[in-house]
Amino acid sequence: MIAAALASKRLLSEASQTWELSFTCSEPLTYQPGQFYSFVTERDGKQEVRAYSLTQAPDGDRMVLCLNRAGWYSNLLCDLKAGETVHVQGPYGGFVLHEGPGIILADGVGIAPVAAMVDALLRAQRNAGSLHLLHTASSESELFYRDRFERAEREITGFRYLPLPGVELAPRLEEILSQAGGEKPTAYIVGLNAFAAPLRQWLKDRGWDRKQIVFERYD
Repeated sequence: MIAAALASKRLLSEASQTWELSFTCSEPLTYQPGQFYSFVTERDGKQEVRAYSLTQAPDGDRMVLCLNRAGWYSNLLCDLKAGETVHVQGPYGGFVLHEGPGIILADGVGIAPVAAMVDALLRAQRNAGSLHLLHTASSESELFYRDRFERAEREITGFRYLPLPGVELAPRLEEILSQAGGEKPTAYIVGLNAFAAPLRQWLKDRGWDRKQIVFERYD
């Protein structure tokens, strides 16, 4: 088990009560960008585990989360004071970039693991091939890590960022896919189930094989 002490936190959105939390861990972290760690705690005498994706590429003993106040444990994390400690284990999960063309569909705070993927691209200054990111959100203020994605669009060959605050996703998705001709890029979908499940079915109905869809929901 890894001990993680809160180093700092900042409020990203007052409206959705979304916070970024930075921890210093008791050992360096080794993971693939897009993976998550499990936070282990006890409640009413029983062990409980909650999963949170990280928002940056591996950086020694530093761990950064982006979450909102949804559920008792998320509230507990958001209420931590500097120096207070939680315990984590991991990494886990298969929501990681594959080789070849891709299109990422993320909603709201579901952008967290994508932020880690793009951070890794920026650190390596690596060609992204063909990688589109479509981020839907209820408003401009909910487009978390926009500066990072806009920087990546300037610096990383093949990376394209489409912020969609209050905009329907399907028409933009169809437009991008039509430009790909008959090619079916790997689709990465992340968000609440109400967002992610219909998109996965939409792609399956249009011929995507399940292995071409990398899917992660956070409810």
